[in-house]
Amino acid sequence: MTATVLITDPSDRLLIVRSARGGTWHLPGGSVEQGESPLDAARREVREEIGLNLDLSEHHLFAVEWLQATRPGRRDRLALVFAGPVLTPADTAHVVLQSDEIDDWGWQAPETALQLLHPALATRIRGPLLTPGSAHYRESRTERTPRP
Repeated sequence: MTATVLITDPSDRLLIVRSARGGTWHLPGGSVEQGESPLDAARREVREEIGLNLDLSEHHLFAVEWLQATRPGRRDRLALVFAGPVLTPADTAHVVLQSDEIDDWGWQAPETALQLLHPALATRIRGPLLTPGSAHYRESRTERTPRP
């Protein structure tokens, strides 16, 4: 299970971060650890990756996607996205990157962010961005397992 946070600024730009491991852009977040709730994981990952303590609650759920395993021996997983707060310039002055995990961050207009983000993540957040106000659920299935 993974938990990420969609953070915006007053201009509705998205905060995206670039992984130091592969140079890919994503939202702050990561894996949910054993015994940890997805909400706690989202808070922890944001704190670790960009140094911010966000006031998130279960009411901030933005999107959920069930992803079917793509190879034998792998497990299905859930990916949760929480909508974070709108950050001011004063808030972003406190961003401190965890350099061994994140090597850059920036604000991007939604259209640009969707092009830079991993395609699966972009697909996960595209619908909710277009129709704000409620959480969205989607399923990603492999061709080998049809819908019931």
